[in-house]
Amino acid sequence: MVRTFLTKTFSTLTEAFQNCLKRFPITVCFAIALTGYLIYWVTIEKEERLFFIIAYYLSIGTLLSLTLHLWCEEIKKPSARIITQAVAHVLLIADSVFLYYLSPEESLTEITIAHGAGIFALGISIFFLSFTKEKNDIASWNFTLSSLTYFVTACAIGSIMSGGINLLVFSLHQLFDWNIDSKWYIYITVVCNILLAIFLFLGLLPQGAVKHDRTPLSKSFLNTVIHYLFIPLLSGYLIVLYIYAARILVKWELPIGWVSWLVTTLMAGCIAVEFGLYPSRMANVKKADNRIARYLPVLILPLLILMTIGIARRFNDYGITINRLYLITFNAWCYMVCIGLFITKAKRINWIPISFAVIFLLTSVLPVNYSSITRNTLRNDILKELKLHAYDMPLSEKEYTAWVNTLPPEKARSINDKIMYLHSYFGEESLSDLFSERINAVLTTNADKDILIEQRTSAKTTIEIPKGYGHFIEVSQIEDISNKNISDGILPVPVNDKDKGITDTVYLDLKALGSLADKYPREDTPPQRIKCKLNEHLFISTYINVTRFANEGHTSVNLSGYLFIKNN
Repeated sequence: MVRTFLTKTFSTLTEAFQNCLKRFPITVCFAIALTGYLIYWVTIEKEERLFFIIAYYLSIGTLLSLTLHLWCEEIKKPSARIITQAVAHVLLIADSVFLYYLSPEESLTEITIAHGAGIFALGISIFFLSFTKEKNDIASWNFTLSSLTYFVTACAIGSIMSGGINLLVFSLHQLFDWNIDSKWYIYITVVCNILLAIFLFLGLLPQGAVKHDRTPLSKSFLNTVIHYLFIPLLSGYLIVLYIYAARILVKWELPIGWVSWLVTTLMAGCIAVEFGLYPSRMANVKKADNRIARYLPVLILPLLILMTIGIARRFNDYGITINRLYLITFNAWCYMVCIGLFITKAKRINWIPISFAVIFLLTSVLPVNYSSITRNTLRNDILKELKLHAYDMPLSEKEYTAWVNTLPPEKARSINDKIMYLHSYFGEESLSDLFSERINAVLTTNADKDILIEQRTSAKTTIEIPKGYGHFIEVSQIEDISNKNISDGILPVPVNDKDKGITDTVYLDLKALGSLADKYPREDTPPQRIKCKLNEHLFISTYINVTRFANEGHTSVNLSGYLFIKNN
């Protein structure tokens, strides 16, 4: 009996694997290659760029081949299927090669966003690409719901199997004292959560007539959730936002930034309701559902104006950024969705995620995209100011500091913020023709703060134990010192270790420490011996940052190093 059961189980698994291999041959190959590669990666324990690129290629290749296989099932010409597969995979190889040879000095912001948009479009194409010829969206709705259900099921089974097998292997160690390498637990996790989960998902995906099931699911758990949870919740959002809109109209003031988050959540809920009600509406179960689907977007339209005003206010106050460009585009897309649903009476809904993916792609992957527009706009603003004051470029950091301190506080802060943004999102390369030195992410301005000292000891520096000292404690703390306590350029900084009961004060000579800036690079300043209040202590610094906030009346000190204690 056991033998018969095992035989049937093996036969079923073999048949399932053969069906997957027959329907999704390239996807199966990618899944096996990805699993084997990850196991190999765990074995050799290397973190080189090539390993990350190969993992990227195999992961995206699995997703790409799946969506192409599903689409090719709708194409009758074998030549069209082969050519499409070949061109798509050649482009993926070219993209992987491009990423491998990408300069490490180049900012990854633009490339990361573009790839994120591409992967997102690729992911949703699985659910919609095969149904472009359908008269309505019921077939794709049913396929999407089934696919997501099977995906969650496959992941859950993979996780359960992974945990169960790992527990069994661990039991062998506990019961029989077998010495099992910890990497075997990772191998099991990879096989179960990737290979097994993918095979289960592929095997469960609807095909043939089931794939194009056009029967509206009029009654479902999702339909109940929409009616009794989502719609009341959205009603609450609508009431709160309309009351707030009335309030700001009466007071004649601008909406705060938080409104954008509320309207975005409301819009997401509206789209969820549209998708949730779609099958019952196509089955003509409730006429009220048709009214909700058509007029809910109309109720949201006036609130989108609040969001537009809030975004425009932030543009006016703080200028252009990548996030704000995407946010204003999302706001425009929301207008399009609400108006489109009303005009079409919400008879088709697939265009909503498809249009989102297309807009995301067009604003991210083209040569002129939101990242490049932001970078060029900020650079042009900075260049305009520099040319206005007839400065020759590139500037040294001292020249920049001297120049920016001559500007009005608001102008200085604005320029400083733009440089910081470029530095953070686009790297040093975006500033290389403007500044002759590496510009730190925090720059000096006369706006409201002044960095007096910025010194860091290289990690490769060896610190010798002072003669007569045998113990030390590591110090790393941030303190705010009142400017009234700074006398004759000496800044007292309290240091303590509660566990060891050590309390002392380190005296920073700002003039002496400041003179080191002319002798050593900021990132490679030798460790400094600094006097303490108690004679039995000596402090040796590894990092010092002293920033004075003149308007606030205090100085912030970020101090790291070692407090050495004399031998008894």
